Amino acid sequence: MFGTPSSLPLLGLAEELSGGGAPVGDPVTQERVRVLLDRVVDAIVDLSLGRVTLTRPVPPRPPDADLPVEGGDHLDPAACSALAARCHRAAALVGAQPDQPLAAAVAACLSALADGLQRLTQDVNDPRVPLPEARQQLRRSLSRAGALLDSATPLQ
Repeated sequence: MFGTPSSLPLLGLAEELSGGGAPVGDPVTQERVRVLLDRVVDAIVDLSLGRVTLTRPVPPRPPDADLPVEGGDHLDPAACSALAARCHRAAALVGAQPDQPLAAAVAACLSALADGLQRLTQDVNDPRVPLPEARQQLRRSLSRAGALLDSATPLQ
C-alpha cells in the first residue's frame, strides 16, 4: 500500500469526491465541474503520497463555456449545496495537513469550488439574478479554482 497510515483519511476523502458531482444546469459547466473534481482527486492522492507538486499536467482548456447551450438541462440546487458542503469539509481536512505545501493550493481550490456552488444555489432562488448570470458566476469560480491548482503544477 502506498502512503502512510496518516494518508488514509486523505485517500478516503479522494474516494468521496471522486463520485461527486451535481447537476448545475448546462452540459458545458457540468463538464468543467467534473474535470475540476477529477483534478482535485488526483491532487489529494498526490498529497497522500507526500508529493509537493501535482504529478499530472494541466489539462487543455475546456471548450468556451460562454457559448449558448441548447436545451434546459436540470439544475439541482440541493445536490449543488451538498457538493459545496463536501468541498468545504474537504478543504478543511486538506488544509490541516502539516508540512504539505501542496495542501494550501488544493484547499483553496476546494474552497473556491464550494463558494461557487453555494452562490449558484443562492442565485437560482433569487428572482433578481437571471439563470445565465448565475451560471456565468459559477464558471468564473471554476476558472479561479482551476488556476489555484495550476499554480501547484510544475512548469513543463
